[in-house]
Amino acid sequence: MACLWPFSPLGLFPLLTFLCPSFSYKMTPMSRFLGILAGVLLTWHLMGGPLAWGAGPFTYRLPQSASQVDPEAVTVVGQPQTHQVVRYENLYQIARQYDLGFWELARYHRNLDHFFLPWDSEIVIPTQWIIPERANPPGYLINVAELRGYRFFPGKNEVYTFPIGIGVLDYKTPFGRFRVQMKAANPGWRIPKDLQWKYERSYMPPGEDNPLGTHWLGLSHYGLHGTHAPMGVGRLVSHGCIRHYPEDIVQLFTLTPVGTPVEIIYEPVKFGFLNGRVFVEVHEDIYHKIPDMLAYALKRLRERGLGDRINWPRFLRVVEERNGAPVDISP
Repeated sequence: MACLWPFSPLGLFPLLTFLCPSFSYKMTPMSRFLGILAGVLLTWHLMGGPLAWGAGPFTYRLPQSASQVDPEAVTVVGQPQTHQVVRYENLYQIARQYDLGFWELARYHRNLDHFFLPWDSEIVIPTQWIIPERANPPGYLINVAELRGYRFFPGKNEVYTFPIGIGVLDYKTPFGRFRVQMKAANPGWRIPKDLQWKYERSYMPPGEDNPLGTHWLGLSHYGLHGTHAPMGVGRLVSHGCIRHYPEDIVQLFTLTPVGTPVEIIYEPVKFGFLNGRVFVEVHEDIYHKIPDMLAYALKRLRERGLGDRINWPRFLRVVEERNGAPVDISP
């Protein structure tokens, strides 16, 4: 069964019946509405704040030069936040609340147990990103290496960003340039032959057990879609397609018409600019494509002409730690 709680009123029924035995599916519509409203408010309290949707829009400004620091450039978007941990929270819940993928938060807090967090403590939420640099960004730029996509609107200099789930090592998400060829709400799923043994069928109709979730944007025989298992967002979980949180795919579906260009890249080292300062963001080599991350990061640094504009010990520490968050490396 799909994991709806706490992001759907339907998903609140099990919680409400547990917390309030008198709550029932047989209640009058008004009573049921009031019960759901109480559940939403309770969820708000337990999760420490509002439910987060797609991050953005953020305003950006690409550098005017490919080899110098442009003091007007803004390619670092968002702001880190803090979260007060309450009892029984886990990293999966907190990641989704702030629209982060699971590993995006877990790698930043490698010292924390995923399920047993030090309650009543404060943790940093890494809700800041360097947008992948493209002179002419496509409509949707997906960086597999960081498990995140960027929906660009160049005419407005705005970008939205969403965490994603990607293909497992045996079925890697493909790289290249595509276009959104078709869109479907409540899609059915024609199951690949090598997965039919698992599901004991060749076709799965729309519904809460469908891994495609509620919306599909087809690129070829791969696509962008939601999920019936939100805990897989921010991880290697799919057969090559790109999964989004249920709430994010609704927003992306609305923002993305048929014909939108999509580019899928693999870039674990990104340089960005904010207030005339240089930032770097380094991710794990999740698809094992880069034999020497330090050598690769140095190559990227030379290409950008930034060697004389950084604090070298800080840069080397970021490359070693690879926690996926932007770090100011200006001297």
